[in-house]
Amino acid sequence: MFQQEVEVLKQLNHPGIPRVEPDSYFRFVPNKNNQDDFLHCLVMEKIDGLTLEDWLRQNNQLITEAQAIDWLKQLIVILNEIHPKYLHRDIKPDNIMVRPNGQLVLIDFGAVKALTQKYIIQQQQITSQNTSIGTLGYMPPEMMNEHEAYPQSDFFSLGRTFVRLLSGKHPSDFTQELQTQKLFWRNEVKSFSKRLLNLIDFLMEPDWQNRPKNTQKILLYMFDFLMVPAANNNYKNTNIVGSKRVKPSKDKLINSGLLIFSIVLNFILICLLIKVDYLRHVVVLLMFVVVSILLISLVFPLKFPLFIKIVYKLLLSRKI
Repeated sequence: MFQQEVEVLKQLNHPGIPRVEPDSYFRFVPNKNNQDDFLHCLVMEKIDGLTLEDWLRQNNQLITEAQAIDWLKQLIVILNEIHPKYLHRDIKPDNIMVRPNGQLVLIDFGAVKALTQKYIIQQQQITSQNTSIGTLGYMPPEMMNEHEAYPQSDFFSLGRTFVRLLSGKHPSDFTQELQTQKLFWRNEVKSFSKRLLNLIDFLMEPDWQNRPKNTQKILLYMFDFLMVPAANNNYKNTNIVGSKRVKPSKDKLINSGLLIFSIVLNFILICLLIKVDYLRHVVVLLMFVVVSILLISLVFPLKFPLFIKIVYKLLLSRKI
């Protein structure tokens, strides 16, 4: 497992994944006269910070909704780096660390398994007498019952992790519905929005085929939180990145003036467009489009620029 962890980490390059050097794995022989008696050793990046389990105990408080959304987005981005090739198979608060700057790091890649073309991994539940794969309470049904793992298996464990973070209770402390095997946990987290709780339940669907198809689907679902955070039921934290508190009276006056200015300016451009020759046609049309976009972004200062930013990152960046 140590050798496997080094081989996996050498192929991953992300601030949310520990770094290793090519020769990070080695064997140490305490007794030179007995070469068969050795220790497996692994050198890796030291992550400053606490595991999320230790963070909960040390702070003695639950995370806020804004923090939950930020942490969930970070972990989905990390999984987006891992899933093209591997499955983690042991996501839980003890295997996630938070740096002092708020950056999350997913650790313990000893249980990682390579993906096959069919996205199905046959795995042994017990790899040795002292080593098991997965953790009760966080392990998905398909790993427990069928000894199979999929990318959606990591989503299940991630959802259970947020049950722990939002409720303060271990997932095993909640009861499950007999027929559907769904967890009865939402009564413990009434201060959070229904949309966030629905997303976590979506990640924890008992049947892996009913969970999100991939990390991109989850990010697309999460755009709702970034675009219209105020629409969340019971939403109290307004510090989500990209949103600002706006004074209605002043902004309504400014937006009305900008809207009138936009109409007048576009009317003038249309008049010019009628009079100019063909060569200037394209120039004036481009001016019309640019001015319209700029003025729309001013009239709708919260949602429009954020929408453009999200679409831009989705298309051009793998680390949205």
